[in-house]
Amino acid sequence: MTPRRLTPALLTLLAATLGLTAPAHAADDEGRLITRNADGAWFLQQPEGTPGQGCVARFTAAKKDPSQLALIGPSAKTPSGALLLHGPRIAAPPAAKEVSVQVQQDGLPPATMRGALMPASGGQSGGFVMIPVGDLKQTMASMRPKETGMTARVDGVDVFALSYEGLDQARSAMLDCLAGKPYTGGKTLAEATSEIRLMGTGTIAGTAFYKGAMLAKKQYPPKGSQRVGLIHMSDEFKQWFETVRQSQKMPDRIPERIAKHFMFATILDDQGSFRFTRLPPGEYLLIADFSYKETVTRSEVTGRTDVFVGNQHIGSNDQVAYWFEDVKKNTTFSKTVHLKDGEALQVSLDKSMLGCFFICR
Repeated sequence: MTPRRLTPALLTLLAATLGLTAPAHAADDEGRLITRNADGAWFLQQPEGTPGQGCVARFTAAKKDPSQLALIGPSAKTPSGALLLHGPRIAAPPAAKEVSVQVQQDGLPPATMRGALMPASGGQSGGFVMIPVGDLKQTMASMRPKETGMTARVDGVDVFALSYEGLDQARSAMLDCLAGKPYTGGKTLAEATSEIRLMGTGTIAGTAFYKGAMLAKKQYPPKGSQRVGLIHMSDEFKQWFETVRQSQKMPDRIPERIAKHFMFATILDDQGSFRFTRLPPGEYLLIADFSYKETVTRSEVTGRTDVFVGNQHIGSNDQVAYWFEDVKKNTTFSKTVHLKDGEALQVSLDKSMLGCFFICR
């Protein structure tokens, strides 16, 4: 079956819809928790004042991969529903662009359909693929409660991978929302997040880069990766860490009260930008860990030239070929910062040989 083409008018509607329903919502409009498991969590967004419209059930992966899947209900601007895929490997064009999307699910033949690459929204890294569906209820009914390793290809290129479970609970909540029933169960995103990490009102944002020489170019962690981490260096964490250090052995399992101190940020652009939000005041350790390119010189003896003076052999010279090769090396560096209550702190997390020329010993 040939996928139906998307009209320019529909692309325009999808672009408008994206601004309302993409996973990048304001902090107080991110929905309520439906269910959470090892793979991630489902949230339901239900706008007030428009019963049955603007419903969004969104799954966010719990792994070091910000991939998301959203079920989008009809709105005042778009009478039909849609599926929205978000991931760091999806391109973000300046305007909506029609594409062919092939979805592969474990044990099922590939399904090919028409979709659209959507412009970036709300400062999120990566891009979005919108797949319109004629009947969202029917589409949800055909979806399995659990998927392992679901992938998507856009115009023949792998751009998305996700494993999830709990769709049966998300489907039930979404059907109630589409019927105009208010969803009062579950916690808000802030409440759910507070269970897995400490919360506050401060922000730490900045850029991470490596500069290997004075005239070398800055090199940044890849956009969409999670190569910048943050540790809240509270008294509780320091006491635990000192105990581990003295034992000289990492524990098999980190207690939940300690795991709350660890956070990772997604690199937002090609200049290594990152952002941590909702942080309590205190001391923090920023850590960058990523690969960079270094050009090295290789040499190889390709032959030998004999040297004669008259008829007498006095020695030989090696014939050497030289070439340059880019190799990947790993770098890890850190920086300690102090955050005040409610402060928006800007930092530069860098490892620069220029800085060491003046400062380092």
